[in-house]
Amino acid sequence: MPRPSWNGQLRLSLVSCPIYLSPATTEADRIRLHMINPETGNRISMRTVDSETGEEDARDKLVKGYEVEKGQYVILEPEELDDLAVESTRILDLSGFINRSDVDPLYIAAPYYVYPDKGGEEAYRVISQAMANKKRVALGRIVLSTREHPVMVEPFMGGLLMSVLRSDDEVRTADYNFKGGKLNAEMVDLAETIMDRLVGEWDPEQFRDHYQDALRELIEAKQRGATVKRRAPATAEPSNVVDLMAVLKRSVAGARGAAAETPAVAKPKRRAKIDRRQGTMLLPVPGKPASRAGDAKEAKPAAAKSSRRRRA
Repeated sequence: MPRPSWNGQLRLSLVSCPIYLSPATTEADRIRLHMINPETGNRISMRTVDSETGEEDARDKLVKGYEVEKGQYVILEPEELDDLAVESTRILDLSGFINRSDVDPLYIAAPYYVYPDKGGEEAYRVISQAMANKKRVALGRIVLSTREHPVMVEPFMGGLLMSVLRSDDEVRTADYNFKGGKLNAEMVDLAETIMDRLVGEWDPEQFRDHYQDALRELIEAKQRGATVKRRAPATAEPSNVVDLMAVLKRSVAGARGAAAETPAVAKPKRRAKIDRRQGTMLLPVPGKPASRAGDAKEAKPAAAKSSRRRRA
């Protein structure tokens, strides 16, 4: 059972069922670096210091403020902010239904899996199936961490998926200003040909954070005491296109050759779960025993395996 981050009631008119939410995404496996004193190996702590006097202040004595002019703040007392907090109703109310295509993707933010809680599975499945049959998504509102959010709920893999929606003032308006005239139809056709030759399939496992992979390799190499290879210099940026037609034609020829020479590649295996405490990545500190040194010598780094697969 996934760990609930919110629990309450899903309500459609007079029909309701107990549910709980669990975040559909996570950054728990991302490497997070700390500031370290290299002489002692100790972590640096951030202190709350007055910007003018330099004196350290206790956090529990501080208040929040809004800067109206340079150096001038409107002070907001904790009890004043508490009065503004939205009372949690613990109800996810489905108030309207629209076509999924009508939802601007710019407004879609954090996704949550919606699971039925004890005693609510039948009503949950009825609502989910009815939405799938009608090909509709629901709009509603929910209170998360004392803040009310507009949300969208949609059928997903036999269950329901809730996405928090951004408010209108959080979305910027596009400002495209094209000054060119009518496009050359032949150039558009060549661009379409390039796309056709490079068509592929959706494979989320190919979307990697290459910086995180390289950072993990670097940490594991230093942990083993291995020599760290310097990264190759970045390739030069392409120059501005002068003859777009000629470049498109060369690109079509290149895409044709790449499609013919590219061998079938098996999907990479999922990387093993990383210890979220990052205990396996702690570097030895002078004067202190290294953590899990034996494990570090024997275990092959997952990122290195992944790198070898890509080079293969």
